[in-house]
Amino acid sequence: MHRCMTIKHIWILLLSALLIQCTDSQKLPQSVKVNSGAINGVVIEKNGRNLLVYGDPDDEIENAEMVLFTHFRRDVVWAGRKLVERGALAVVPDAEKAYFTIGDSIWANFALTRFHDYYCQTTKFGIIPIKVSRFVKGGEILKWQDLDIKVLNTPGYTRGAVSYIADIDDKRLAFVGDLIYGDGKIFDLYSFQDSFDDIRGYHGYAARVGKLLSSLQLISDQKPDYIIPSRGPVITDPEAAIQKLINQIRLVYKNYLSISAYRWYYPERMDSLAAHILGYDEAKEVMPFLSMVEENPPSWYMHISNSNLVFADDSSAFLIDCGVKDVFSRLKNMKQSGRLKSLDGIFITHYHDDHTDLINDVVKEFGCPVYITKELKDIIENPSAFNLPCLTSESITTLTIMESGQKMSWKDFILTFRFFPGQTIFHDAVLFEKNNGEAIFFIGDSFTPTGIDDYCLLNRNLLHKDFGYLLCLDVLKSLPEKLLLANQHVEPLFAFSRKELDHLTNTLNERNVLLKDLFPFDDASYGVDEQWVSIFPYEQKASAGETIEIIVKTFNHSDKAKTYIIEPLTQQGFIVEPEMNSVVIEPLSEGLAVFKIKVSNQLLPGVSLLLFNVKFDNWDLREWSEALIEVLP
Repeated sequence: MHRCMTIKHIWILLLSALLIQCTDSQKLPQSVKVNSGAINGVVIEKNGRNLLVYGDPDDEIENAEMVLFTHFRRDVVWAGRKLVERGALAVVPDAEKAYFTIGDSIWANFALTRFHDYYCQTTKFGIIPIKVSRFVKGGEILKWQDLDIKVLNTPGYTRGAVSYIADIDDKRLAFVGDLIYGDGKIFDLYSFQDSFDDIRGYHGYAARVGKLLSSLQLISDQKPDYIIPSRGPVITDPEAAIQKLINQIRLVYKNYLSISAYRWYYPERMDSLAAHILGYDEAKEVMPFLSMVEENPPSWYMHISNSNLVFADDSSAFLIDCGVKDVFSRLKNMKQSGRLKSLDGIFITHYHDDHTDLINDVVKEFGCPVYITKELKDIIENPSAFNLPCLTSESITTLTIMESGQKMSWKDFILTFRFFPGQTIFHDAVLFEKNNGEAIFFIGDSFTPTGIDDYCLLNRNLLHKDFGYLLCLDVLKSLPEKLLLANQHVEPLFAFSRKELDHLTNTLNERNVLLKDLFPFDDASYGVDEQWVSIFPYEQKASAGETIEIIVKTFNHSDKAKTYIIEPLTQQGFIVEPEMNSVVIEPLSEGLAVFKIKVSNQLLPGVSLLLFNVKFDNWDLREWSEALIEVLP
């Protein structure tokens, strides 16, 4: 017995030693410390001197010699700003120098250019310039103490991001910013919205993930022992995490491409994008999704550019959308020729400028009412209160507000109005049923014969049941099968069978499952909805001494109630009350936090920003959202 116990003890000691050895091998070098706060503050100490990567989230270090920034996002850069103000040398990506040095000028211009925006890039950049010591790009070597720090160009999360590779105490460390999060995830997908070849930014669904994949492979080629991203846990098995992320992104993108409406317009561009992200062999498997196309539309239907006209038997008409000049010109010509007896109404499918810019001109010319559902009222009346793609600068106030599902008789038609949040979260549709049994459902830009128009993530396509496209598909299933559909940009009418509608629904549900594994949040919609926290009004004008009100709208995408803490960042020129607002929001609901802002008499005229921190669960998101306040002379 004594002998057996001795052998057992020996095995225990050997196993313990082995475990200690394995644990020690997984530890970071002693000279490297990571403060895992809102941002990972990395401190490299050599000879009593400190180099920091990303910054110091707890603001405890006084003697930093240098700070390495990987990308311009203000929700990361804040952690290093005070260190630079105290004398640390700032190293930033050369391709993103403007965001670090002239952010205030960019914001002044943005206030003028944010309407009619098809560029579709994040607004999470700072307004306070940083004093930069050195701009770096891939291939350069930074020398600090006895370290040679390699710079790699790693675009992805931002267009001009870099990563830093350093060999420290026999371990290779990669500092990659937001290129990857934890075990094969990314922080969000909407930040990757971008152009690709002839595909402009608005239509480039997360198109920059192609560059992300190349950047991840570049990091893999360096064979790091650890990856320390700007957020999330230190990655101790870099190769496994990178390959997992690459595979997951390709699965998501293959799902997206399989039902993309954009393939109807430019199949060759989509083939090129598919090959870029999936590889040529995988891209060949992505087939276009085709529904029935009707070549002989009803005689009362007329398509003009990206608008539609419905004619009654007496030659009066109803217009769906008007955003381009040739439509307005055609209407006036038909009026003069007698083809158009009167225009009795206008229906707006959604707020985008190419559907709304000329509405006021048409109303002035024809004196007709404008119909929308109540869900579109705020953005149609006051577009400057929002920060969304393709905003018109025209405020339309002569509105007749309808409930979703409400019916109206007009001449020889019955109209049914629907809230229809397809291409964008603020989107309508209208069903015209003629007394002879013919019917067309005008769905705006939400579907084409190849699928769904969700190619712009910034439009806010929510993935919950009874929201977004899943709601739209339920609406279509409730209507007669193979009902003719009219997309404002597609001249032939088309129809989906019930089997095709089920296929679209199943594909979206599959995408939701894939996305849940791609993001670190408890619901996928946090990663595809850039404005789950939004400011209302986003932009407003105020005079010195005036007090204004701002509402922070937060959408709880989770399946249980959560407490969200909204904290305004007070800066010189504004007095904000309260200093913090806590709001409990039920699942799949929006909560409001209201703030009063007094503008100082000393504040100079021009565009100023008011930033907000957001906290919930274990998330601490600094400088997450902004409000634009234009101080009047």
